[in-house]
Amino acid sequence: MSLRDAINQFFTDARDIAQLVAPIAAVLGMLGLGIMYLGSSWPIVSQWKQDNPRAANQVVMGLLFIIAASSITTIISFS
Repeated sequence: MSLRDAINQFFTDARDIAQLVAPIAAVLGMLGLGIMYLGSSWPIVSQWKQDNPRAANQVVMGLLFIIAASSITTIISFS
């Protein structure tokens, strides 16, 4: 196996892993975001939101990053 083939195989494996992990992370992030917003009446969630006021913004930014990364890995083809 040449170096070029090894590099192509590495990036293909990385793309395949990213395409598998990104939707799972997006679903978990959306569930977490929903719990943060809808679970505000629960004392433990409301206390956590008071302690972490920027948490929702960070989750949304993370989700946007995941969507962008999965879109880029879908667009790029290593053939």
